[in-house]
Amino acid sequence: MGAPGRIYAAGTATLTAALRTAVTAALAATVTGVVVLSATTAVAQPHAAHPVAAPPGLGPAGTSTVHGDVASTDTMPGRGPGANPAIVGALTGATCSTVFVGTDGMPVALCTSYVGLQPPTPLAPTVKLFHPDTAAVLAEVQLAKGALLGGVYGYLDELDRVVVADGNRKLLAVGHHRDPDGTWRMSVEVLADLSAGVPDGDAVTGLIPAFDGRVWFATSGGVVGTVLPGDDDTVRTLALPAGERITNGLTVRPGGASIITTRALYEVDAAPDGTPVVRWRHGYEVGPARKPGLLAHGSGTTPTYFGPGDSLVAITDDAEHPDLIVLRRADGAEVCRMPAFATSLAPASAAPDGVLIEGPAATENSIIAVSDALVLVNTYGYEYPPFAVDGPAVPASAPYTGGMTRIDVRTDGTGGADGTCSRAWTSLSRTASLPKLTTGDGLIHALAYGPRGVHPALDQGLAQKFGPVDVTSTDVETGREVARSFVGVAPLDEPMELTGTVVSRGEAPSVMWQPTLTRMLRIGPA
Repeated sequence: MGAPGRIYAAGTATLTAALRTAVTAALAATVTGVVVLSATTAVAQPHAAHPVAAPPGLGPAGTSTVHGDVASTDTMPGRGPGANPAIVGALTGATCSTVFVGTDGMPVALCTSYVGLQPPTPLAPTVKLFHPDTAAVLAEVQLAKGALLGGVYGYLDELDRVVVADGNRKLLAVGHHRDPDGTWRMSVEVLADLSAGVPDGDAVTGLIPAFDGRVWFATSGGVVGTVLPGDDDTVRTLALPAGERITNGLTVRPGGASIITTRALYEVDAAPDGTPVVRWRHGYEVGPARKPGLLAHGSGTTPTYFGPGDSLVAITDDAEHPDLIVLRRADGAEVCRMPAFATSLAPASAAPDGVLIEGPAATENSIIAVSDALVLVNTYGYEYPPFAVDGPAVPASAPYTGGMTRIDVRTDGTGGADGTCSRAWTSLSRTASLPKLTTGDGLIHALAYGPRGVHPALDQGLAQKFGPVDVTSTDVETGREVARSFVGVAPLDEPMELTGTVVSRGEAPSVMWQPTLTRMLRIGPA
């Protein structure tokens, strides 16, 4: 997944007069509210989602994990925010990487404050609580600083607490409550001390609850472990091979988890005492250096479980032109593989629509999975801040062209190893936040840069640029964008590849919570 990026100044501190004129025209066209491409489109839904089992202790379905559920499908129940949502936003004093919403309807986010005050700390990790109607910050608590990515993969428990690891290698539950006088306050409970299993100088980067009451965790240095909250003596770990780092999240199932490192995918079982044991390892092709638009030199995907009984797992590799790889979860047998993206450099893999992404493509985002359909988003060229990435990119920078694609996986219906992959469509929408799919309407929602045709400099796309930012909805069946609403202007509302969530309201339009560089946005019915 993504991490906060830095503001681009378009080469100088000022825009050209022509660019100013173009942006002004774009804003004038959109400031009245929304560009609706098809407000009444009937969405076909042959790719109906199957329910994903939830471990005990996890909060509401769809809004309690970074990727929607513990299978990392990036899907959630209900419908999207609709074709003409109201937009409310508030400054946060931070960039928030992930938003959760609990049973009480209160949004809470993992954020990096520009400056923490207790104690004074630049780029301080914080947990912030937001007003459900205005998006204003109601309360916050600062955590001990560790690795930059050390809070991205927390989760929300059944008590509406954010479970996260801090820089002191403590597993924390951060709650919120309201005093009799109406003041909101945060509380912090230490669930476990992980230092016995996490080496000094390492940092926890992944967290997710197990199905047996334990919690799975992973570190950037390549340690995988479990712990039973409330009992420090239950920490059990496994060190993966030296040199393999973990920069993505964990995906779990009853009895085990799927972990991807910068060199291989692992399917790991938990012994009766919680000790991780490798079931199988699948090494994947790695290119010569970190690609621009990826955080590390390796795959950028969190493994995604899907298919009958979650019997399949999908990733992309890190080849020069990455492949989508689908494996059988039970034994690692390859089900199918094909080029992850249809690009102008590899046009033979185009879908019947013939649409090609210009230039190279790769992804730092997890793969959306709904039934037998996988949706991949191109992040090649997206520029993250220097302190967020692991080593220099080659090339150092590249245009951000965006685009996403759907690949269908056909098997014998039992997750067998004889499957086929086929591309259904490619879209050129330049999404710039982690997309989420709502299963009630079959639409994919994300922030994206403004419509093409405004100005050539914007069409070619700086990663962080000046100009309109929209919320878009794309039909998973056709790849066609069906709604687009103006939400703000970059760099103020640069999407940063950040992770939002969508709160289901059944058959009614939902509320989408989405952070940007400086604000929290509430997108949906007033």
